[in-house]
Amino acid sequence: MARFTENQLNTLKSDISLVRLIQSQGYNIKSEGKDYVMNCPFHDDATPSLKISSTKNLFNCFGCGESGTVIDWVMKTQGVSFRHACEVLMNDAGMNLEVTNGVGAL
Repeated sequence: MARFTENQLNTLKSDISLVRLIQSQGYNIKSEGKDYVMNCPFHDDATPSLKISSTKNLFNCFGCGESGTVIDWVMKTQGVSFRHACEVLMNDAGMNLEVTNGVGAL
């Protein structure tokens, strides 16, 4: 099966804004300094415990421990595989990344 290269995955992780992705899914996020916070969708959360770093393009919940990149966010919020999450992100961003069968690809 064809695989994504490390460069292709890094492009997805850096070029797709996690903040914009989360907002597009209808979540209410609030600015807190250079970061953003929101109630975590992965557990019952009465106060905002999920922090989103716009500079690092990562999320981390201090309540349940869920964390990751835009790829992880899509996998967890949509319940899809790693490969499917990458394909969703590429399609949404209009990216045309080719997959390879080469050694060292993910």
